[in-house]
Amino acid sequence: MKDVVKSGPVKSNGVRRRPKRKRNLSLYYIMIFMISALILFILSRTVLFRINEYKVSGVSRYTIEQILSTGDLSTGKNMFSLNIDKTEEKIKKALIYVENINIRRKLPDTLIVEVEEAIPYACCEYEGTRYAVISRNGRYLETEQQSPREELLTVIGMDLQEVSLGADFKSSDANKKTILMDLISSIDEICPGKIKYIDITDRTDIVMGYDGRIDIEFGSSLDYKYKLRYITAIIEDRLEPDATGRIIYHSAAAGASFVTEEGLEELEQEKERYEQEKNAPESNLP
Repeated sequence: MKDVVKSGPVKSNGVRRRPKRKRNLSLYYIMIFMISALILFILSRTVLFRINEYKVSGVSRYTIEQILSTGDLSTGKNMFSLNIDKTEEKIKKALIYVENINIRRKLPDTLIVEVEEAIPYACCEYEGTRYAVISRNGRYLETEQQSPREELLTVIGMDLQEVSLGADFKSSDANKKTILMDLISSIDEICPGKIKYIDITDRTDIVMGYDGRIDIEFGSSLDYKYKLRYITAIIEDRLEPDATGRIIYHSAAAGASFVTEEGLEELEQEKERYEQEKNAPESNLP
């Protein structure tokens, strides 16, 4: 008697059907994986990764408690349910002297908060009698000041617009802002702390004050780095340490000239005499 060999079902065209077992197992494993991932996601947003500690650095003007309360940060919160971008913006908007803030997670239960506080850099005159304090990056830190602060750079003639706390400063002449920021960068590099005021009322005829004793007729912002280095070298290498007066920059070819306080007085007197003679009525000759 011959052994009977069993075989799978055969289609009408004679091709054997493949078993569906492996395909069903793959689908089963995928479903298990998706369910597990969903459970893990839910746990990570509810039970797991609760914040147990905050590490805050870089604050001196504000307290750690102010930073945390402003950002609605407290222990017990789930760190992955926290919207970091919105929290950073909320803190920056409420605490004006926060220039930058970086919040990051450190598993399993710590939130790192790194703060960079703004440093007052200049007082900008606006509306004739008021001053706004701006940071080095050009954000309004204080407004409605009645007078400039002696320790800060004073800026005149910026034609400020939309003065409001926390906003970036704007000028009705966009070129003035670009020129000012470029000058500030060069001042920090070439003669930090020496320039006490910048008058940019006419951006083609800028005037600056050096060390509270020398006025500089700087001219336009063209070749500003070269001019600033050249004028600084004149003051530091050729003039007496207590010299007062005015430096007038002419051109790269003609250089610059220095006029003492006495010389300035004489020039002013000559100018007044000239104006008087020019405007005096002509005498009637017989």
